[in-house]
Amino acid sequence: MTRAENLRTFVGRWGLFAGLSLLFACSGTSQDSSESGGSAGGTLTLGAVLPTTGPNAAVGRECADAVQMAAAEWSPRFKEKGWTLEVDVQDDASDPKQAVAAAYAVTGKPSTFGVVAHYNSGCFLPATEVYHSAGVMAVSPATTNVEITQRGYVEIARVPPHDGIQGQVTAEFVRHRLDVVTVAVIHDRTQYGQGLAEVFREHGQNVGLKITSFDGISVGDKDFRALLTKVRAAAPDAIYFGGLYDEAGFLVKQARELGIASLFVSDDAVKGQDFFDVGGAATEGAIISFPGTPLERLDSAKNFLSSFQAKYGRPVQNYAPYAYDTANILLNAAYEAVKEGRPDDLRGAVVSHTRATQHQGTLGVTKFDLNGDTLNRKYSFYRVVDGAFEYMETVLLGAAGQAQEEAGEAAPVQATETPSTTGDAAASPADPSTPPSTAPAGTD
Repeated sequence: MTRAENLRTFVGRWGLFAGLSLLFACSGTSQDSSESGGSAGGTLTLGAVLPTTGPNAAVGRECADAVQMAAAEWSPRFKEKGWTLEVDVQDDASDPKQAVAAAYAVTGKPSTFGVVAHYNSGCFLPATEVYHSAGVMAVSPATTNVEITQRGYVEIARVPPHDGIQGQVTAEFVRHRLDVVTVAVIHDRTQYGQGLAEVFREHGQNVGLKITSFDGISVGDKDFRALLTKVRAAAPDAIYFGGLYDEAGFLVKQARELGIASLFVSDDAVKGQDFFDVGGAATEGAIISFPGTPLERLDSAKNFLSSFQAKYGRPVQNYAPYAYDTANILLNAAYEAVKEGRPDDLRGAVVSHTRATQHQGTLGVTKFDLNGDTLNRKYSFYRVVDGAFEYMETVLLGAAGQAQEEAGEAAPVQATETPSTTGDAAASPADPSTPPSTAPAGTD
């Protein structure tokens, strides 16, 4: 069964529930102001559906912490307007069925105005039906499968570039910058991993890569020696893997044990401590792609990085800045709706403000196209050196669809202005006197 058929089957299975959600959401928008937080004030809820347990719990908890951090900074502003701000974190455990259930739970609360939505593409894809039916703006800090934003749902957007960009940029980087010719492609059969691997294969062939094999593995498996033995026979210059930390770690470790010296190349979902924990010394020399310019090269990110470590006692590993900017986009949209006196049309107002945003935040400038995809289309590449991800260079997909090396360091972007914090809350990224700056898309 193809990925498209799997998607139709899954969506069909949940169709009845989506219809019920629409009925509930419609009734939920007309409740009295004491429930929705009408013009007299009340409670406003920012939802976050992330994997706080399961195989991706580390990145999920990091994202959840970043969302809480943003909400703590905004809370005094909402309080001045007579509103109490809360965060409702729901665990999807990286499981599609649980993700849909969590989406129903968070959108079923009338006070929910937006959702920081999912780490896994396989979770966000079916859950988009729920957010669309409920009219709730859902912005993902991490999911990259191309199909997610292709349904025409105005309530759906994401902050990182999609896999159509990552796959193309990586294929060109591997061929032209790493001088690789032959590649064995492996994926984890998920919407994310397989979709990315397919883009890499297709575009790689267009730029001169020779694909020696294309194979799928199952998430949760730990022994890939039989597959790697077949890969070894073709002696490819590189192995490209589309998937997540654990499987990537086992693959590179077992490849080295079998005497395979091929360069190991993988994606943004592998950039984290878990890759080192599983793969150990075998990860040395691996090449990893990750969206955006390295945060340490952005003036706009410096305060966030130090503030996150001060608040939580650990450094940022991967997607916390994306979750932080996502939360700030939604919080700013809600704040604008409150200032405009539109709390009774809060969900619709948040959708309008979010889709029109020009958010200057930790990652630089985030704007969305008509599909809800970011216009910030940069990817950076890292090489593992002594158990750390060492920056190589940043490339972007040009107007002609070709990867281009970024000219020097990224120009500093003015830091987002966020509300001041109190107590042990993290310090604001910039002047705490005003909330994050947004403006309609297309004004620059």
